Amino acid sequence: MFPINQFVIKKISETDTQGVFHVGPMPTGFGSTIGTTFRRILLAAIPGAAITSVRIEGVEHEYTTVAGLQDDVLKVVLAMKNIAVVSHSDQPVNLKLSMKGKKGGVTEVTAGDFEKNPLVEIINPDYVITTLADEHAELNVEVTVEKGIGYSLPNEEVRQEIGAIPVDAIYNPVRSVTVNVSNARVGQQTDLDQLELTIVTNGTVSPSAAIYEAAQILVEMGKHLLSTAQDNLSKQAEKEVAEAILPIAPAAETSSASAPKSLRIEDLKLSTRLVNALVNSGYEDLAVMEGLTEEELRNIKGMGEKTFQELLDVLKTNNIKLI
Repeated sequence: MFPINQFVIKKISETDTQGVFHVGPMPTGFGSTIGTTFRRILLAAIPGAAITSVRIEGVEHEYTTVAGLQDDVLKVVLAMKNIAVVSHSDQPVNLKLSMKGKKGGVTEVTAGDFEKNPLVEIINPDYVITTLADEHAELNVEVTVEKGIGYSLPNEEVRQEIGAIPVDAIYNPVRSVTVNVSNARVGQQTDLDQLELTIVTNGTVSPSAAIYEAAQILVEMGKHLLSTAQDNLSKQAEKEVAEAILPIAPAAETSSASAPKSLRIEDLKLSTRLVNALVNSGYEDLAVMEGLTEEELRNIKGMGEKTFQELLDVLKTNNIKLI
């Protein structure tokens, strides 16, 4: 099987809110496995911040209206949920907004109209929350920003404070993840997987930062899983796993002639013709030839009889076994 630990993550394109990344090549089936895992982590485990409660002066609950306000209170509260915020505090932070209407026209109230606070950044200041209809209209709002992970329902205990309206919070900065798996080729293998991830965020984190954090979470989960497995496996089972089940685990050393973990052609003294044939076919590490047949090696483009014999000698010298 193609080594599971030779894939790479490449950034294809990226803006502040959307990025496309390629992950591969991987053995058949692993594209969907890794893609589903990444998608789950990205949509459920990336920390962020959100508005969790709203207080509007003169309003006791969300099912009411405010004179001079074009929208009802419920619509204003729901609009608050779309404000993208970054919190630099582990504690809840309150933000205030005070706006008055202008004579002779309407006044838009935007996210950027909140008072500046060094503990909170508003990423989409141009986002329109509501509109004041005339010069008599006035809006005084205080919101609470908190950090969290995933999604939380409204905290109804907030209603104990008169005029406080709880808001369900979407903390996760990742809005959508699209997974697409296509075929990839390395040398003579044409049935490998190439994973494409398209990540959309709310702008509080970049897509690159999101996928990096997801990878860190995946690593921590893997470490814990391995630790738990080791605690419950016998020594014989651990040896069998290391030697047979997990191809990426280093094999136990039995002699000084054991196959190396890496045998890059740039570190070997090979003929120019052999180097060109290997590089053009995607073979930069001869260790991946473990388990191939002589027929597969002969079919490498540019492989003549002399270069074929040279390759066999190099593989034999470095204990790379063919089948």
